Amino acid sequence: MKPKDPPREAAARAAELRRILARHDHLYYNLGAPEISDAEYDGLFRELKELEEKYPSLRTPDSPTQRVGAPLERGAGFATARHRVPMLSIESLFGEGEVREFDARIKRFLSLPPDTPVEYTAEPKYDGVSANLVYEKGLLVQGLTRGDGVQGEVITANLKTIRSIPLRLLEEAGPVPALVEIRGEVLLSKENFRKLQEETATTTARPFRNARNAVAGTLKRLDPAEVAERGLEFISWGVGALEGVSFETYWDLIHQVRKWGFRISPQVRKCSSIEEVISYHHEMEGVREELPYEMDGIVAKVNSLELQARLGRTARSPRWVLAYKFPPRRARSRVKDIVVQVGRVGTLTPVAILEPVDLGGATVQRATLHNEEILRERDVRVGDTVIVERAGDVIPAVVEVVKSERPKGARPFEMPERCPVCGAETLKEGAFYFCTNISCPAQIRARILHMAQRRALDIDRLGPKYVDQLMEAGLLKSPADIFDLPSKKKEILALPRWGKKSFENLVEQIERAKRPTLARFLFALGIRGVGEATARDLAAHFGDLDALAKASVEELQQVEGIGPEVSRSIRTFFDLPENRKFLERLRKAGVRPVSSAPARGPLAGTTWCFTGKLESFTRDRARELVEELGGKTVDSVSKKVTHLVAGPGAGSKLEKARKLGIRILGEEDFLALVKKEGKTL
Repeated sequence: MKPKDPPREAAARAAELRRILARHDHLYYNLGAPEISDAEYDGLFRELKELEEKYPSLRTPDSPTQRVGAPLERGAGFATARHRVPMLSIESLFGEGEVREFDARIKRFLSLPPDTPVEYTAEPKYDGVSANLVYEKGLLVQGLTRGDGVQGEVITANLKTIRSIPLRLLEEAGPVPALVEIRGEVLLSKENFRKLQEETATTTARPFRNARNAVAGTLKRLDPAEVAERGLEFISWGVGALEGVSFETYWDLIHQVRKWGFRISPQVRKCSSIEEVISYHHEMEGVREELPYEMDGIVAKVNSLELQARLGRTARSPRWVLAYKFPPRRARSRVKDIVVQVGRVGTLTPVAILEPVDLGGATVQRATLHNEEILRERDVRVGDTVIVERAGDVIPAVVEVVKSERPKGARPFEMPERCPVCGAETLKEGAFYFCTNISCPAQIRARILHMAQRRALDIDRLGPKYVDQLMEAGLLKSPADIFDLPSKKKEILALPRWGKKSFENLVEQIERAKRPTLARFLFALGIRGVGEATARDLAAHFGDLDALAKASVEELQQVEGIGPEVSRSIRTFFDLPENRKFLERLRKAGVRPVSSAPARGPLAGTTWCFTGKLESFTRDRARELVEELGGKTVDSVSKKVTHLVAGPGAGSKLEKARKLGIRILGEEDFLALVKKEGKTL
């Protein structure tokens, strides 16, 4: 049945709502000056969404409802595209003399008298990931990473999730160019980075070393919904190609970019001479700790665009821009001892205990040595004089040994074969050592939080605050203690923020968690190298926990996608006596994982894949429903797939399924099928 054409008034209202919401996004995310409440904004957004659902033809690429698209297929990777104007590197300078010589070189190139001042625009050099946004007739059509400067990866869907990036340039702010490349830095604020580190502590994932690495890793994700959760931000620092409008100065240009709907640095400043640039650098260095984003220097550009064009570029960088870097936060100290710290997911990290030293305004007494490989490479020993560096929120690190001052008899440090906290056997993977004991005291909090998270056993009441409270009260000393909590009613009700209803909710969630799918249970165990996808593959291959626990390394490698390292990690986990005791304790508590592939079921022998958005349930729950009914789920379309469930935003998976003749169902069809079999959402 052909969808109805929308009435003229509906089309006009949808266009007006898009314009209003875009303006309020700019006011909130870029200017920090909201004019309406969150509830009012949500009401406008909901009105637009309802109009688009009633009349799908009103759904446009610049609609705020389209910020989060469908995920890419696993293993598909990102396409690449060329920048219209190359994104060249910037010449880095490290002292006042080098900066003054840069200014003198410009004057010589332009044949200007040495005492002629050159005007610059200066701004912070943020430590993020550069991106290039292509707008045609005001509409965002492509987003690229910097890549090698000539071409970058196409990450449009991920960049569209960043709320400080307009999907369409604000037309009321001035002429909109026929084509423009808006360039800037994708950032994670210090506050959001700290929150991310706290969240990572509840999983088996390794923590990011700094905010820049977190941004880079986030932009590589295949699912835009996951990118949207990170709270990334974008600050523009320039343009590439520009057609249809012109400007005389960079100052005018960057402020027009702001009017088009972007955030620019509030610290951007016009400098009448190179001496003012140097003063600006020193001022920014003094306040860098107070600013919300990491920065490693300042950037200064010749303000006149006509002079920029005359100066041109070398093969590597423009002649009209410099990066005046801050000096590294470094200091000398002496290594008093080397200890091994056991991290939240069992990672063994060598740490240098130092004589106290002031570094970036903080007293430093410990510095990470990262791992055995770096420890050996730098050859750090007790008694050594070392250079310690601190960058942003990263823990101070030993970057160099002053070997000429090494004391006689200093010996190389050896990593322990057993965990220094619990004495369990350690497992070496590459340059890293791990404690293999799931009940190791150093890992308890993170293990509990990981086990209780939504994608594992889904015990919503056991969030960080409540886990900390229960641990402090002595009610959680091991992940297995989770299942003893229903018997601790008196003790729990005596704690703040707990009442009869909240306790009953906890008990209900724990009882439900006793019957997880095998895939969820395996993921909840936090076995090194076993993420959600691998857990599903193991569950589908072995069927039940006992069969998996008995499997040899060779048998484990028969599972598609599992190599020698992960196989050894799984085998070591089940061989360790402490872990066998832990599993037995769960069994006695009534925990019985449900096979992900029962021998019988209405969907036995079928293989399902999902694409696009699902409105009635999460994709995780959709997979569970299929597996509970005897079917198998996969992440990509192949000849083995028998059914594809396609929601709004379905892309290449849907096209491939059609070519292969795979049966395609809508969400309503799938919903009717599972309800017919007596399953609830």
